[in-house]
Amino acid sequence: MSSSKTTWLSQRERGTLLGIHALYWLATLFGRAPTRIVVRIIAATYALFSRSINRLSRQWLSIVFGRPATRAMVYRHVLHFAQTAVDRLFLLRGKIDSFEVTTTGKQHLLDAAARNKGLLLLGAHVGSFEAMRADSARVRIPLNILGHFENARMINALFEKLNPDLAARVIHIETNSVEFIFDVRNRIEAGEFVGTMGDRVGLNEKSVVVQFFGRPARFPTGPFVLASVLKCPVYLTFGLYSEPNRYDLFCEPFADCVDLPRKKRQEQLQAVVQRYASRLEEYCRKAPYNWFNFYDFWEEEREPVSETSGVSRLSSSGTPRQVSKS
Repeated sequence: MSSSKTTWLSQRERGTLLGIHALYWLATLFGRAPTRIVVRIIAATYALFSRSINRLSRQWLSIVFGRPATRAMVYRHVLHFAQTAVDRLFLLRGKIDSFEVTTTGKQHLLDAAARNKGLLLLGAHVGSFEAMRADSARVRIPLNILGHFENARMINALFEKLNPDLAARVIHIETNSVEFIFDVRNRIEAGEFVGTMGDRVGLNEKSVVVQFFGRPARFPTGPFVLASVLKCPVYLTFGLYSEPNRYDLFCEPFADCVDLPRKKRQEQLQAVVQRYASRLEEYCRKAPYNWFNFYDFWEEEREPVSETSGVSRLSSSGTPRQVSKS
C-alpha cells in the first residue's frame, strides 16, 4: 500500500544519539526529578517551533475535545509524550516502584500464566506499553514484544543496553520475511505472551478503513489475521500516564479466538478491527493527552492495497506465504 502522505515508518527518529545518552546519564546520576525539568524544556521547544508536531497535535486535540486546541493544550500533549519516553529509562531498569501504578484486569494475565496459556496482547501507541511490560516482569509474566522497529534503532539500541534481557524478548517484523510468525507461534505454544500494537499500518501492510472518533481511519489487519492463525485468546492492554508519576494499567478480554472463515473473511476482518477501534476510542477518551501517533493518522484518500506488494503475507488459509514483487 502506498500513499502520498507521510507514514509513521518513513519518519526518522527525532533527536540524536548524543541527546539520548545525555538524558540517560542525567537520569542515572540524579534520578527522575531533574529529568522532568529537561523534558519540559524539550516539550516546550517542540510545541513552539515544530510546525508538524503543532499541526498533528492540534488536529488530534480538536477531534477528541470537540473544540480548537490551544497552545497550552499542545504543550501538555507533547509533554506527556516526552515524559513517557524518558520514563522508559527507569522502567527498563526495573525501577517501577518509582511510579504510582494501578492495575485493572491484571488477574486475567496471572490466571493465564498459571495455566501456561499463551496470549496475544493487543495495545496501541497510547500511553506506555513499557509500563505494562515492566509490571509484568515484576510478577514474572513472560511477555514478548512484536513490532516494527526500523525507525527507532538508536533508541532501541540504548534500551537493549539498559536491559540486555529485553533483546531476547523482542520479535522484529521484517519487511520481506515471515520468520517472525513462526517465532510468535513457538512462544505462544510455550505458554508465553506476545504483545503488539494494532493502531499503525506498516509499509505495504494490508488494512481496512473503520470509524474512529466519527471519522474514517485506516487500521492494520495483520494483528487480527495473526490472532486467527495462532488460535489463542486476545486481550487488550493499555498503560495510561497522568502527571506527575502515575500509570493506570488496563487489561480486558477481547476475543477467545479470532475466527476468519474464508467466505466471510473480509466482512469479519472489518468487524473485528472496528471493535478494536471502538475500544481504543474509549481509552483515548479516558486520557486524551496519551495519544502518541504524531503523523497523518486520518488518511481519507489512499491508493488501493496491492495484493502483490513485495512483502510477506498470510494466505487466506492462515499459513505464511512469500509474495513476489509485481
